[in-house]
Amino acid sequence: MGEAIRVAVVGATGYGGAELVRLLSEHPLAKVVIATSERLAGTRLSDDCPWLATDLILQSFDPESLLVDFVFLAQEAGFAMLHAPNLLRKSRVVDLSADFRLKDKDVYAATYKREWASPGLEVEPVYGLPEAVDRDTIRNATLVANPGCHATNTILGLRPLVENGLLDGIPVVDSKSGVSGAGRSRKETDYLFAEMTGNFKGYAVTGHRHIPEIEQEIGVRIRFTPHLVPESRGIYTTIHAPVKLGTTLEQIKAGYPTSTFVRVVDQIPSTKQVLGSNRVDIHVALDEHTGFAVVSVVQDNLVKGAAGQAIQNMNLMAGLPEETGLPIHGVWP
Repeated sequence: MGEAIRVAVVGATGYGGAELVRLLSEHPLAKVVIATSERLAGTRLSDDCPWLATDLILQSFDPESLLVDFVFLAQEAGFAMLHAPNLLRKSRVVDLSADFRLKDKDVYAATYKREWASPGLEVEPVYGLPEAVDRDTIRNATLVANPGCHATNTILGLRPLVENGLLDGIPVVDSKSGVSGAGRSRKETDYLFAEMTGNFKGYAVTGHRHIPEIEQEIGVRIRFTPHLVPESRGIYTTIHAPVKLGTTLEQIKAGYPTSTFVRVVDQIPSTKQVLGSNRVDIHVALDEHTGFAVVSVVQDNLVKGAAGQAIQNMNLMAGLPEETGLPIHGVWP
């Protein structure tokens, strides 16, 4: 066993940050040595996150004191762009926000309603979706932009159709996510149990902030609609993609390579089958009546959609097998 990888989790009490701590507690080489929270500095992480059996004491964020190998930034958009340049002088960084996902900074400003500015940033961020990019770019990176959860499902489900020249029109993407995707600090009544249980609704039916990220990575326009469903975690994405006349189901399926964490399944999937895992399950069908491929994609938004994928990227950056310390099996029932 090699030398321990020292890790800092910035924003450890949010859903994504706490999930990083949970998953890294089972990692054979990485150890969380610093966990930060401005609001709860000086208290035990387990006091605010009692599901975590940890003795970590929360600290205020001080970039000068983070003498670690990797820093995970699990904060709102706008935080990472300010602090990454200083952190990169001593550590490698994986950012779970959107700050470094978009290459076009004007698009970032229009999407997130703030100017993109990262004075002193000297490296090119790498988009960290291992199954859809050249893994060597991640291995060699010092700054990785962790993808969004809706984006992960959509890119993995749609990109093979684009790459193999089968698409014939604008695909319609219908994506449904659990409420944890909104984060732990949300105060809106929309996310209260009394508001969500027995309820189901769409939101941001035009102009959703993940659209530019998805279109950047697949190279085509999409019609994207997200929905909020009354479950804690999980994303179910259904892609209705018009394909060229004469396209067969065998041609479509042949374009979907499988890997450790992405597999094509024979049965239409459910979100629960990937609960707690770093896996994405994909089912592909062909509606010959309308000429549409129907691609169903599921993931746990807090694992493959956030913390698990961030650790997968860290593993690659550290020269480890990408599956190191990551769960492949779901939790059932």
